[in-house]
Amino acid sequence: MNLENHPMADRLLRAVHLLSVAGAVLGGVLFTLMTLLILAEVLLRTFFEKSTLVASEYSGYLLAAMIYLALAFSFRDGAQIRISFLKERLKGLPLHIFEITCTVIAAILCILSSIFLWDMVKTSFERGVVAYSVVETPLWIPQSTVFAGMVLLSLQVLAYLLYLILRGPGAVESNPVNI
Repeated sequence: MNLENHPMADRLLRAVHLLSVAGAVLGGVLFTLMTLLILAEVLLRTFFEKSTLVASEYSGYLLAAMIYLALAFSFRDGAQIRISFLKERLKGLPLHIFEITCTVIAAILCILSSIFLWDMVKTSFERGVVAYSVVETPLWIPQSTVFAGMVLLSLQVLAYLLYLILRGPGAVESNPVNI
């Protein structure tokens, strides 16, 4: 089967790709903000003996957000570490079945993680949980970025599963992850 025969699936895969790119771009912006925040903290401490009082806390939030928001793009681009000792020994239909099985397991884990993270965000919001810091940041805010990143990863893994199913046994060999 070919994706040209499935215009809805092709549009869905493109939409998920655009969301993944948006997550990666946002991750890059957050990296820049984190760098500027750390730089400001260093300059304030070095030259003015002052502090932002939030640099370590917020740089941690930004780091987590940056990592999670870029996960979907890195999965799509094949940049994540894969243990491939068995995959390298398979070809054709056995490889295709193996890749679908692994992708289904990954999808289940991602979806369950998304559900857990949503529950954590919702609970933090409902209970008004705040960080033990000077600013008392509502924890649902940084937790939401981690949740959003996990949802993006779930969508990307599901898109890859759809790609595998529609393309058939040659899909893995012709295009290992990058759909």
